Amino acid sequence: MTFTEVMAEFAFSLTLQDVSGEVEKAARKYLADTVACMIGAYPSEPPRALRRWLAEQRSVAESTIIGSDQKVSTDKAALVNGTMVRYLDANDILYEPGGRGGHFSDATPSLLAMAEKHSRSADELITCIVASYELQAALNRVFPFMARGFHALTQVTWVAPILLVRLAGGTPAQAVHAAGLSGATGMVLNTWLKPSHSIPWIKAVSVGMAGQRAVDSAEMAMLDVTASEDALETAIATLGPAAAEDVDVNGMAHLGKQWHTTRNIIKAYPSQIFTQAAVQASIELHRRGVRADRVRKITLRGHRNVASGVQGSTEAYRPANRESADHSTPYVMSMALLRGKLTPREFEGAPWTRPNVQALMDKVHLVLDQDRDSAFMERGVLGVRVEAELADAQTQVVEIHQPRGHPDAPFSQENLKQKIEWLVEDVAKQETAGRLIEICNEMSTKGDLTALIEASRVA
Repeated sequence: MTFTEVMAEFAFSLTLQDVSGEVEKAARKYLADTVACMIGAYPSEPPRALRRWLAEQRSVAESTIIGSDQKVSTDKAALVNGTMVRYLDANDILYEPGGRGGHFSDATPSLLAMAEKHSRSADELITCIVASYELQAALNRVFPFMARGFHALTQVTWVAPILLVRLAGGTPAQAVHAAGLSGATGMVLNTWLKPSHSIPWIKAVSVGMAGQRAVDSAEMAMLDVTASEDALETAIATLGPAAAEDVDVNGMAHLGKQWHTTRNIIKAYPSQIFTQAAVQASIELHRRGVRADRVRKITLRGHRNVASGVQGSTEAYRPANRESADHSTPYVMSMALLRGKLTPREFEGAPWTRPNVQALMDKVHLVLDQDRDSAFMERGVLGVRVEAELADAQTQVVEIHQPRGHPDAPFSQENLKQKIEWLVEDVAKQETAGRLIEICNEMSTKGDLTALIEASRVA
């Protein structure tokens, strides 16, 4: 069997009864978090631009744009909702040693849109979300897309179409063709994460476009449009002999035996995953009474992806836009120390241009710590040590092993509620956070799925 045939077999055979209570609970928690990320980004400029563009298009009313009561075609809903889920850089993520992982919830907006179109039950959606996370984790083990110049979003282009065909009532054979159509034409080149370059809108819009392509591919496959069953193997082979050596032919052997859904990280803050521990340490300094006007120097000792690269480049000390700011270690540390928190409000009004923020960023020194870098590369440890040297000659030190929200430092239901509250603050009703969690924890029927969509409307 080809890789896509193996994935389709797993996707179509999985039932909610096959899934442990722990895995199901995690999927429900991720769904609440994912919908909240979409709601929180609703007023942001890229989703607004897409909604303006859609207003000029003729579209059938199939699936809802989250945050509104507007229905558009399913692929267009996947486009807008996918863009929203990534814009704030707050949705969950898997990180494994060696740089493998991805935002598996990037596939969820398209699954939600297709489930709504075909009036599927909430249980069916949860089952497909679990399958999505497990298949992306498996594909992540089969081939290191990021190491070969592709964004991890590439995994969505291969996995989402398979589950979309299931939700649409198709067959495993059609799902294989859908994956071939989407993956062969939509593998995502990582063109925007570069040191000393500002990050453009494509960071978020690419997720929406991948979801849109996945929906279109699924619907074409349902009309018996075909692709190559071995499209994934062929795509990897075209990258040359060195890439072929990276393939783990046993990468999918764990499907249905070892579950990876529970290993995803729920982000505590709207910033890039490798900066999460740095933000947490800065908030702890603020909690201890450390204030910016008392700080002479802040030293962060950490791994390569928090102390250098995009996060620690020259551009990171003077981010040009919101997309760059949420990937900047100096910026997110400075705002967390100044305000004792990091929410979407800490990015409003371009604070990175203000003299007091820039002055504090200039006091942040990033040091690549070899021991922490080894732990990062070999064991996936995302922790940091932050030292704040104060004007009175005292030094405050905070060490974080794994950031809050990591499976080794897990989110409680109360933590999740607090996160959703700041995500939807000034966007949706005050009771939205509790309502989303309640619905996602208990949802089972088609009516429950409709209730979730209605609960997501902005104020």
